Amino acid sequence: MPETAMHRYNVKDRTDLVPFHGATDTQIRIACSFGLLNDWHAAISGNAPLGDVIDVLTRLLSARNISFYRFKDDRAVHIAASARQGESFGPEKSVGTLAKYLRATRNEAIVPGTIMKLSELRQEASFAQSDAADEWDACTKIIDVALVVLADRPDQLDVFEIMYDRAPVTSPEVPSTLVMMALAEAWSLRAPGLITRIILSNLRSRAPAVQAAASSILSSNNPCGLSRAEQRVCQLLVTGQKAKDIGETLRLSVPTVRTHLRNIYSKTQTGGQVELIALVNDPQGLLE
Repeated sequence: MPETAMHRYNVKDRTDLVPFHGATDTQIRIACSFGLLNDWHAAISGNAPLGDVIDVLTRLLSARNISFYRFKDDRAVHIAASARQGESFGPEKSVGTLAKYLRATRNEAIVPGTIMKLSELRQEASFAQSDAADEWDACTKIIDVALVVLADRPDQLDVFEIMYDRAPVTSPEVPSTLVMMALAEAWSLRAPGLITRIILSNLRSRAPAVQAAASSILSSNNPCGLSRAEQRVCQLLVTGQKAKDIGETLRLSVPTVRTHLRNIYSKTQTGGQVELIALVNDPQGLLE
């Protein structure tokens, strides 16, 4: 995963490490889980690369792929991804159809650390007509997907999407749900602005055309392809104005302003006003 700053901690992959002579399988799993939690705490405090921890988690869970993303404004915003080592395929970025399905079908907040499996969701009557069914029915190599909810807020979900193409090796003594609950609890204590910095770093790391867009969203060459109305809304948005104030200034209805905002966030590939302001004011990620 792209990084914008030096880190003070190196992630340690302990998945093949025996903690002491004669350690049982359960003891090895416990040691690996403790190590993962240490690495996770370092990463979410900004002291280690988050992508490296997702790599370790992929190995620990015997997964094919893990996609870590934030589902917001009806779309998935990529945070990090990993694939099983030694394979011809690479990391896959989720499009978020499973998170979209959860958001559409759950009225109550989802408890952080909850694991929902594709095989279980398929049993729900509403699933067959969903975008998630269309996506995953076509993925014949995937035998199951586990969606782990790290945080559920009214406007967004932070999730791991864990894909399996073979049955994972599990342990009743060290169930995955305990590890995920611990990761989710720690996630609530992450460093402020961590995800915004990672997302902006991901934007800057992509193709040159996107790098240019990240440096000059409001420039005259209009690299993101904003319409004139969207440019005017964007100019006011980055000053901190809300939808109602923007509407009054431009003589637009609030629903029209919100439509422009969705288009702006989509075209600039940002997750909201805070990320957009950061991208405009600090396009190269030099500010900390």
